[in-house]
Amino acid sequence: LSFNVQIIDENGDPMAVDTAYFTCRKKATGGEDVFRKSLGSGIVQEDMLMTVRVAPEDTQNIDEGQYFYDFNVGIGDDVFTIMIGTLSIEHDVS
Repeated sequence: LSFNVQIIDENGDPMAVDTAYFTCRKKATGGEDVFRKSLGSGIVQEDMLMTVRVAPEDTQNIDEGQYFYDFNVGIGDDVFTIMIGTLSIEHDVS
């Protein structure tokens, strides 16, 4: 799983972020992280475009089911949750 995110300001200009975290958990609130990506460790920021990559080894040892994720970015002293959702893990048959 890989996706790109670009943060833009009120004028439509791309912005760099100071921090970024993609966190996946079994429970929507609380509990331990199943896996977490951050800038330099699963999240790459290049030319103000971030690429988030969840590698196969991140999910190979977890049970099938629904997991909850959020994606937070920090700019200066502000932190924004820009994405939330569920991730469905299914085992491959081949």
